Amino acid sequence: MIPSCDLSSDNVVRVMNRLKVTESQDKLVDELVNTIIPKTELPGAKDLNVKDFVWVMADDCLSDDLQYIFLNGLTQFEERFKQVSGSAFSSSDQQERISNLNSIIAKENSDEKSDHIVFLEVIKTFTIQGYMQSEYIMKDVMPYNLIPGKNPTCEPVEPNQNVNINA
Repeated sequence: MIPSCDLSSDNVVRVMNRLKVTESQDKLVDELVNTIIPKTELPGAKDLNVKDFVWVMADDCLSDDLQYIFLNGLTQFEERFKQVSGSAFSSSDQQERISNLNSIIAKENSDEKSDHIVFLEVIKTFTIQGYMQSEYIMKDVMPYNLIPGKNPTCEPVEPNQNVNINA
């Protein structure tokens, strides 16, 4: 289809290697990552742009089959949330979102997981991973030293100095 002839209201905002993400999908993922890790005294997942990490992981690391399930689950999730809560995910507050997400997950009791449940599991995993590996967390909250600092046991020893080797 010629792009100028596409009259759909949901524009593609991200074109990745294998995924094309619409504006509504991008907004929903942004709100979901914010629900999973909201802002407290620390920035939330939305503040750290974790949705970008989620999309890259979905594009690069999921198989074609799992990408299909992920995107189908994204669509099903929106419909399922409306069935459970009576309102759209984006118009619900944080407590309603958490309560209704728990209801959706609790009602899923079959051996074969629905696409929207797989989607929720994947997005939760990628959100936590992206948040914990963000530059802010790795530098400011839980600094990680890739190369250990000076080893305090490597000090020059004087000829008559007693050395405690059990320290």
